[in-house]
Amino acid sequence: IYNFVFPYSSAITSGRIHVNGVNLHYQCAGRGDHAVLLLPGALGCSQTDFGPQLKFLNKESFTLIGWDPRGYGLSIPPARDYPADFFSRDAKDAVDLMQALNFKRFSMLGWSDGGITALIAAGSYPSLINKLVVWGANAYVTAEDLTLYNAVKDVTNWSPKMRKPMEDIYGMEYFANTFSAWVEAMTHFVSRSDGKYISRGFTIFFK
Repeated sequence: IYNFVFPYSSAITSGRIHVNGVNLHYQCAGRGDHAVLLLPGALGCSQTDFGPQLKFLNKESFTLIGWDPRGYGLSIPPARDYPADFFSRDAKDAVDLMQALNFKRFSMLGWSDGGITALIAAGSYPSLINKLVVWGANAYVTAEDLTLYNAVKDVTNWSPKMRKPMEDIYGMEYFANTFSAWVEAMTHFVSRSDGKYISRGFTIFFK
Protein backbone atom coordinates (compact mmCIF):
# COMPACT_ATOMS: atom_id res chain seq x y z
CA ILE A 1 0.00 0.00 0.00
CA TYR A 2 1.31 3.43 -0.88
CA ASN A 3 -0.16 6.82 -0.18
CA PHE A 4 0.26 10.17 -1.93
CA VAL A 5 -0.97 13.23 -0.03
CA PHE A 6 -1.13 16.77 -1.34
CA PRO A 7 -2.78 19.97 -0.04
CA TYR A 8 -6.38 20.58 -1.08
CA SER A 9 -6.97 23.75 0.94
CA SER A 10 -5.87 25.25 4.23
CA ALA A 11 -8.24 22.91 6.08
CA ILE A 12 -8.53 19.90 3.76
CA THR A 13 -5.88 17.53 2.44
CA SER A 14 -6.35 15.19 -0.49
CA GLY A 15 -4.54 12.02 -1.44
CA ARG A 16 -4.63 8.65 -3.15
CA ILE A 17 -3.95 5.30 -1.56
CA HIS A 18 -3.60 1.90 -3.24
CA VAL A 19 -6.29 -0.45 -1.91
CA ASN A 20 -7.55 -3.73 -3.39
CA GLY A 21 -5.74 -3.14 -6.67
CA VAL A 22 -6.94 0.42 -7.32
CA ASN A 23 -5.84 3.93 -6.34
CA LEU A 24 -8.63 5.44 -4.24
CA HIS A 25 -8.85 9.20 -3.87
CA TYR A 26 -9.85 10.67 -0.53
CA GLN A 27 -10.04 14.00 1.27
CA CYS A 28 -9.32 14.53 4.95
CA ALA A 29 -10.32 17.33 7.31
CA GLY A 30 -10.02 17.68 11.07
CA ARG A 31 -7.96 16.12 13.82
CA GLY A 32 -10.55 14.82 16.27
CA ASP A 33 -10.54 11.42 17.91
CA HIS A 34 -13.81 10.41 16.22
CA ALA A 35 -13.07 9.31 12.64
CA VAL A 36 -15.98 9.56 10.20
CA LEU A 37 -16.08 8.25 6.63
CA LEU A 38 -18.33 10.16 4.20
CA LEU A 39 -19.81 7.96 1.46
CA PRO A 40 -21.25 9.66 -1.66
CA GLY A 41 -24.15 8.60 -3.86
CA ALA A 42 -24.17 7.19 -7.38
CA LEU A 43 -21.48 8.86 -9.52
CA GLY A 44 -20.81 11.24 -6.63
CA CYS A 45 -17.48 11.96 -4.98
CA SER A 46 -16.30 13.51 -1.76
CA GLN A 47 -16.28 17.06 -3.06
CA THR A 48 -19.61 17.01 -4.94
CA ASP A 49 -21.58 15.30 -2.16
CA PHE A 50 -19.78 16.33 1.03
CA GLY A 51 -17.99 19.61 0.36
CA PRO A 52 -19.91 21.53 3.07
CA GLN A 53 -19.41 18.77 5.65
CA LEU A 54 -15.68 18.64 5.01
CA LYS A 55 -15.53 22.40 5.37
CA PHE A 56 -17.86 23.10 8.27
CA LEU A 57 -18.21 20.09 10.59
CA ASN A 58 -16.34 20.31 13.90
CA LYS A 59 -12.72 19.53 13.15
CA GLU A 60 -11.70 19.38 16.79
CA SER A 61 -14.15 16.57 17.54
CA PHE A 62 -13.96 14.71 14.22
CA THR A 63 -11.50 13.54 11.62
CA LEU A 64 -13.53 13.52 8.41
CA ILE A 65 -12.61 11.32 5.46
CA GLY A 66 -14.46 11.77 2.18
CA TRP A 67 -13.76 9.13 -0.45
CA ASP A 68 -14.34 8.60 -4.15
CA PRO A 69 -15.39 4.99 -4.83
CA ARG A 70 -13.54 3.22 -7.63
CA GLY A 71 -14.52 4.64 -11.01
CA TYR A 72 -15.97 7.83 -9.49
CA GLY A 73 -14.48 11.28 -9.00
CA LEU A 74 -10.71 11.14 -8.92
CA SER A 75 -10.60 7.37 -8.35
CA ILE A 76 -10.31 6.88 -12.12
CA PRO A 77 -8.86 4.69 -13.52
CA PRO A 78 -10.41 2.19 -13.41
CA ALA A 79 -13.61 3.00 -15.27
CA ARG A 80 -16.66 2.28 -13.15
CA ASP A 81 -18.33 -1.09 -13.60
CA TYR A 82 -21.23 -2.78 -11.85
CA PRO A 83 -20.74 -6.50 -11.18
CA ALA A 84 -23.45 -8.25 -9.17
CA ASP A 85 -21.58 -7.59 -5.92
CA PHE A 86 -20.61 -3.96 -6.58
CA PHE A 87 -22.10 -2.68 -3.32
CA SER A 88 -20.19 -5.30 -1.32
CA ARG A 89 -17.04 -4.46 -3.28
CA ASP A 90 -17.49 -0.78 -2.41
CA ALA A 91 -18.06 -1.68 1.23
CA LYS A 92 -14.81 -3.65 1.36
CA ASP A 93 -12.94 -0.87 -0.45
CA ALA A 94 -14.28 1.69 2.03
CA VAL A 95 -13.36 -0.33 5.10
CA ASP A 96 -9.94 -1.26 3.74
CA LEU A 97 -9.28 2.38 2.86
CA MET A 98 -9.92 3.43 6.45
CA GLN A 99 -7.77 0.60 7.78
CA ALA A 100 -4.97 1.62 5.40
CA LEU A 101 -5.25 5.17 6.76
CA ASN A 102 -4.85 3.70 10.27
CA PHE A 103 -8.40 4.32 11.44
CA LYS A 104 -9.11 1.06 13.25
CA ARG A 105 -12.68 2.00 14.23
CA PHE A 106 -14.80 4.71 12.66
CA SER A 107 -18.31 5.97 11.95
CA MET A 108 -20.00 6.29 8.55
CA LEU A 109 -22.24 8.91 6.96
CA GLY A 110 -23.78 7.53 3.77
CA TRP A 111 -26.00 9.21 1.20
CA SER A 112 -27.97 7.25 -1.44
CA ASP A 113 -25.68 4.51 -2.81
CA GLY A 114 -23.20 5.51 -0.13
CA GLY A 115 -25.86 4.71 2.44
CA ILE A 116 -26.31 1.25 0.95
CA THR A 117 -22.55 0.74 1.02
CA ALA A 118 -22.45 1.91 4.64
CA LEU A 119 -25.24 -0.49 5.67
CA ILE A 120 -23.43 -3.40 4.06
CA ALA A 121 -20.11 -2.37 5.62
CA ALA A 122 -21.68 -2.11 9.08
CA GLY A 123 -23.35 -5.50 8.68
CA SER A 124 -20.20 -7.14 7.33
CA TYR A 125 -17.64 -5.54 9.66
CA PRO A 126 -19.59 -4.65 12.83
CA SER A 127 -16.53 -4.58 15.09
CA LEU A 128 -15.01 -1.77 13.00
CA ILE A 129 -18.02 0.56 12.82
CA ASN A 130 -18.75 2.96 15.66
CA LYS A 131 -21.90 4.80 14.52
CA LEU A 132 -23.92 4.80 11.31
CA VAL A 133 -26.03 7.53 9.69
CA VAL A 134 -27.67 6.95 6.30
CA TRP A 135 -30.25 8.80 4.24
CA GLY A 136 -31.79 8.24 0.81
CA ALA A 137 -30.60 4.62 0.86
CA ASN A 138 -32.37 1.46 -0.36
CA ALA A 139 -32.70 -1.85 1.44
CA TYR A 140 -34.40 -3.24 -1.68
CA VAL A 141 -35.56 -2.16 -5.14
CA THR A 142 -39.28 -1.74 -5.89
CA ALA A 143 -41.21 -1.46 -9.14
CA GLU A 144 -41.73 2.21 -8.32
CA ASP A 145 -37.96 2.65 -7.97
CA LEU A 146 -37.41 1.09 -11.40
CA THR A 147 -39.92 3.46 -12.96
CA LEU A 148 -38.08 6.43 -11.49
CA TYR A 149 -34.64 5.13 -12.50
CA ASN A 150 -35.67 4.45 -16.09
CA ALA A 151 -37.29 7.87 -16.37
CA VAL A 152 -33.90 9.51 -15.82
CA LYS A 153 -31.68 6.88 -17.47
CA ASP A 154 -30.99 9.03 -20.55
CA VAL A 155 -29.07 11.97 -19.12
CA THR A 156 -29.42 13.94 -22.35
CA ASN A 157 -32.99 14.57 -21.20
CA TRP A 158 -31.79 16.19 -17.97
CA SER A 159 -31.72 19.96 -17.75
CA PRO A 160 -28.31 21.55 -18.43
CA LYS A 161 -28.24 22.74 -14.81
CA MET A 162 -28.69 19.19 -13.50
CA ARG A 163 -26.11 17.72 -15.89
CA LYS A 164 -23.40 20.31 -15.43
CA PRO A 165 -21.81 19.10 -12.14
CA MET A 166 -21.39 15.59 -13.52
CA GLU A 167 -20.28 16.77 -16.96
CA ASP A 168 -17.63 18.94 -15.30
CA ILE A 169 -16.22 15.90 -13.51
CA TYR A 170 -16.58 13.16 -16.09
CA GLY A 171 -17.34 14.64 -19.49
CA MET A 172 -20.62 13.83 -21.19
CA GLU A 173 -19.72 10.42 -22.64
CA TYR A 174 -18.42 8.86 -19.41
CA PHE A 175 -21.26 10.37 -17.40
CA ALA A 176 -23.96 9.14 -19.79
CA ASN A 177 -22.54 5.64 -20.15
CA THR A 178 -21.86 5.18 -16.45
CA PHE A 179 -25.24 6.45 -15.31
CA SER A 180 -27.02 4.21 -17.82
CA ALA A 181 -24.98 1.25 -16.56
CA TRP A 182 -25.94 2.13 -12.98
CA VAL A 183 -29.65 2.06 -13.88
CA GLU A 184 -29.17 -1.35 -15.51
CA ALA A 185 -27.38 -2.63 -12.42
CA MET A 186 -30.18 -1.49 -10.12
CA THR A 187 -32.75 -3.06 -12.44
CA HIS A 188 -31.02 -6.42 -12.16
CA PHE A 189 -31.65 -6.59 -8.41
CA VAL A 190 -35.31 -7.34 -9.13
CA SER A 191 -34.57 -10.27 -11.45
CA ARG A 192 -31.64 -11.80 -9.57
CA SER A 193 -32.01 -15.27 -8.05
CA ASP A 194 -31.37 -13.87 -4.57
CA GLY A 195 -34.28 -11.47 -4.95
CA LYS A 196 -34.70 -7.73 -4.92
CA TYR A 197 -32.88 -7.12 -1.64
CA ILE A 198 -29.71 -5.06 -1.64
CA SER A 199 -28.65 -4.63 1.96
CA ARG A 200 -31.21 -6.51 4.07
CA GLY A 201 -29.20 -9.70 4.24
CA PHE A 202 -26.23 -7.81 5.69
CA THR A 203 -28.23 -5.95 8.34
CA ILE A 204 -30.44 -8.60 9.94
CA PHE A 205 -28.23 -8.64 13.02
CA PHE A 206 -28.45 -4.91 13.70
CA LYS A 207 -29.67 -4.05 17.19
